[in-house]
Amino acid sequence: MSEKLQIYQDYGKKIEELLRPLTFPIAIKVIKDESDIPLNHKKPKSNLNVQIFLCQAFKMVRSYGWTMFITEEDCICKLARFIYGWDPMTEEAENFANQFSNGLYAKDLDTARKWQDHIYLLKDKFLGVAISPLTRTKIEPDIVQIYCNPAQAMRLIQAYLYIKGGVLNFTSAGRGASCHEGVIKSIQTNEPQLVILGNGDRVWGGAEDTEVMFSIPKEKLGIIVKGLEATHKAGLRYPIPKYMNYNPGFQAAFKEKAKDRAGGTVIKEN
Repeated sequence: MSEKLQIYQDYGKKIEELLRPLTFPIAIKVIKDESDIPLNHKKPKSNLNVQIFLCQAFKMVRSYGWTMFITEEDCICKLARFIYGWDPMTEEAENFANQFSNGLYAKDLDTARKWQDHIYLLKDKFLGVAISPLTRTKIEPDIVQIYCNPAQAMRLIQAYLYIKGGVLNFTSAGRGASCHEGVIKSIQTNEPQLVILGNGDRVWGGAEDTEVMFSIPKEKLGIIVKGLEATHKAGLRYPIPKYMNYNPGFQAAFKEKAKDRAGGTVIKEN
């Protein structure tokens, strides 16, 4: 195993220790050279006899711990195929996207067209997308995705801003989330993104109602781990250490009814 991979695996172990996510943080790499294709990977079409959405592959890796390699032949999501360049973004493709959104995500076609101004596209040629669990990653990632709850996302934001300062800027469309905002946008802006997972992620990608996702470009991963360690040491923790040192009580109406019914509540009166 290379020294670089060990660094990323150690980052993954530290994130799991300090953040305790329910599923594995995942490493994602856009593969441009055959030498970077990970060994012993699974491909949906050839190994599983299915064609899938990218968000499904993210779920498989973060839940099963597989390493996967997704190519043009594996992906049947029209949106992903357009933004990853597997299908050309022609006028016909744009019209399809707008018609699909009209009445679903937008009140009319003019409103639907406005999303196009905020779409990031992969324009360079590449062989496929490799995905691997971070703690034993077989790839040096372009992006790390952490599926988490809002409190864990809060800790990641705190960690980043502990080092960088200011605020975390992100945008959301409530769709095109994990594959678009969580990969292409994160790569091209080189900034962490808080990703509000959309219907694709939740219907086909297996994301829970309580989950959001935080994506981290590889250049920012060390910063966030350093910030997690420092803020953890300072007292910002997950699970959140809720304040519990108080005398419990009851709402006045409940307390009065309990007195009428049973002479009191479950609290011993002094």
